[in-house]
Amino acid sequence: MKTSIKLLASALFVALTVSVSSPVLADDHKSQNKVFSAAMFPAANANKLWLCLEKYKAENKINLTLISEKGETLFQEVLCGKNSKLNAYRQQFDMGALTDGNYTFRITAGTQKEEFSFKLITPAVEAIQPTRLIAIK
Repeated sequence: MKTSIKLLASALFVALTVSVSSPVLADDHKSQNKVFSAAMFPAANANKLWLCLEKYKAENKINLTLISEKGETLFQEVLCGKNSKLNAYRQQFDMGALTDGNYTFRITAGTQKEEFSFKLITPAVEAIQPTRLIAIK
């Protein structure tokens, strides 16, 4: 009787351990339909901006467009699909030639569309008066 209780307790413990430690996979149907993921961040140089894309399938075409606040297309590129084996795209954009204002990177592929908006501002230069003067006689 004692051994059967120990055996039953051991079996219960093993079953509980296996059920708790087994991973549960979330089923997110939106992530299965995604064609790409994108990230945008400033570079170490204040005039530059990084854009990183990762394609989930090599055959997908991705359209990349930079648009000004007036609706003008400043940059456009199509990242090829079928024969491209590269699934990652990293580009540093120089914003030094652009005027101050709002800009948007629009990235589209199939039904997926993402926009990254940013604002360029040139800080005003202020004359700094010395707080201390030294006079020599």
